[in-house]
Amino acid sequence: MTEPKNPALEKMLLDVPVRVDVVLGEARIPMEELLALSPGEIVALERQTNEPVDIYVSGRLVARGKLVVSDGQLGVTLSEIIDSRPEAA
Repeated sequence: MTEPKNPALEKMLLDVPVRVDVVLGEARIPMEELLALSPGEIVALERQTNEPVDIYVSGRLVARGKLVVSDGQLGVTLSEIIDSRPEAA
């Protein structure tokens, strides 16, 4: 691994907070039913467990992945990077 050309800039960039969301699926539930849910209840999602999950960074779809369980922790392995850059004309 090479040394960064500007360590101060690298440290500053690594300190920037970034929101990462992993979308497991969706469910449409009437508000009345939503408010009646108790802790521990299961809500069926519109996606199968073997389908890839969507990974968003700062609200932008950047990848898809698969859910994994390791040492009792739920995680995601990346299986596809999404290139959302506009195509050159």
